[in-house]
Amino acid sequence: MACAPNTAPLNFIVFGEMGVGKSSLVNLLAGKTVAKSSSGLKSCTLESTEYTIASSEHQLNIRLFDTVGLNNVTMNDKSYLDALVKAHKLVASLQNQGGVHGLLFCIKGGNRILESTQQNYRLFHEFLCQEKVPLALIITNLENEENMDDWWTTNQSDIKQHGIAPVTQVCITTIKGLKNVFEDKYWESRRKVWDVLATLARGDACSVDINWFARMCKKLHQFFVPGKALGKSREKMLKTLTTRCKLPKQDAIQLLRRIESDEN
Repeated sequence: MACAPNTAPLNFIVFGEMGVGKSSLVNLLAGKTVAKSSSGLKSCTLESTEYTIASSEHQLNIRLFDTVGLNNVTMNDKSYLDALVKAHKLVASLQNQGGVHGLLFCIKGGNRILESTQQNYRLFHEFLCQEKVPLALIITNLENEENMDDWWTTNQSDIKQHGIAPVTQVCITTIKGLKNVFEDKYWESRRKVWDVLATLARGDACSVDINWFARMCKKLHQFFVPGKALGKSREKMLKTLTTRCKLPKQDAIQLLRRIESDEN
C-alpha cells in the first residue's frame, strides 16, 4: 500500500453481533489479513482490538476498534456486565484521542433483524454514544446478489421499522470466493466502505459527555428510596436502558453502578 498522509488517525468503532463479518471488514479495508475472526472467543467479553489502517487514495488514516459481538443480551451474566463497562471505557478513552468520527454497525444480509440486533444498536448508539456519533450500517454477505445495492432498496423499510436509523449504509461482500469468483465485488466493496469512511471523516469528531454517566450514577441510591421521584435526566437514562435496550430495571441499575465504580 502506498504511503498515506502524515495526519493523526481518525477513530471508528466497529460493532455488531458475532459472525456478521466485523473482523473481515477490517481485513477488507486493510487489503490483507490483519484481524482474526472472533468466532472462537466468548461472545460476552467485548474486548476491543485496535487497527491502524491508511488509504493513500482517500488521503485518510483511520483507527478501527473491532469489538467482539454481543449475541445474547442477558444482564444477569456478570461477564456481560463487565463487557458493557469495557465498552463505556472504550468510548470514554477516545475522548482524549480525537473523539469518535463514526460507528460502523455490521449486520449480515439475509439474516432476520433479531431483538439482540436492536439491543446492540441501542446500547451502542443510544446509550453509550447518546446518539451523538453518526452511524453507518454495513451490510455484509451479499456476494450472491447480482447488484449488491439492490439489497438496501428491498430491505430498507424493514430496517427502519426495527428502529435502526443510519446516516448512511453500504452493501458489500468481504470475500473473494472460491477461485476468486467474487473478486470484482470484493474490490468494489472495499472502495465503497472507504468512500463511506471518507464521508464521515469530513465531519467533526463527536464528543460524548462521559461525565454524564458519572453524574447520573452517583445519584443511583435514589432509585432505592421509597416514594422518591426520579429527576428527568436520571429517568431518561433508566428509561433508555429498560425501554429501548430491553434491560430489566435492576440489571440496568447494576450496570450504572458498575460504571460508577469503574470511574472512581
